[in-house]
Amino acid sequence: MAEKILFVDDEVAVLEGCVRLLRQDFKIEIASSGAQALSMLSANGPYAVVVADMRMPEMDGAQLLSKIAVKFPQVLRIMLTGNQDMETAKRAVNEGGIFRLLTKPCEKEQLASALNAALVQYRLALIKSSSAPGGPTLLPRLRGKVDSEIAQATTLACEIMKTSATVRRPATEAGVYVGRVVWEGQETMLQAISATVVILHPKGTLASAPQVGDMVRIEYTSGKAIVQLNQ
Repeated sequence: MAEKILFVDDEVAVLEGCVRLLRQDFKIEIASSGAQALSMLSANGPYAVVVADMRMPEMDGAQLLSKIAVKFPQVLRIMLTGNQDMETAKRAVNEGGIFRLLTKPCEKEQLASALNAALVQYRLALIKSSSAPGGPTLLPRLRGKVDSEIAQATTLACEIMKTSATVRRPATEAGVYVGRVVWEGQETMLQAISATVVILHPKGTLASAPQVGDMVRIEYTSGKAIVQLNQ
């Protein structure tokens, strides 16, 4: 089942627009106040991500996300803000550990990219936790020489992608791969190039190191790879 994402805004029309925009790709629920959001988190959780508007009466986005950080630390927190609130929002990011800060109006592609990156981080945290099957023992094994253990990498990819995934090594003499980085270890990196295909890249061949959640184009030539952001 897809992880739930909670959008919080005192403007109902904005919330309805977010649902229409994203419902085909994400499981979206809405709350029209900070108090309602906290109640839903307690009663209807777990939620993977909360996206909150900065400007709301009674409890603004910064206050809400700070409370969530204390009460529901596993939830990834994203703030939407206008330019006039940027300085306040930046302080909230620094002080409250907010995952992403997005300015309004926010294009669908930018918002979807932030949500996908947050979901990747949420899934990785579950894998690392004792509540995730295989979590405590799988990652330490993978952080070694994962590039020689496709079966284990496939297990990890399936956990992250929440579907059956096929893991492949790249064609390091001549190969081009476009997709999102979904996991990074000490020596290797997983890049999802489709909903079911994941490439296991040796980090030593990469000219630069993208971050988890980045959409990148990786092109191999004679064993080395050029990495370009593909947002």
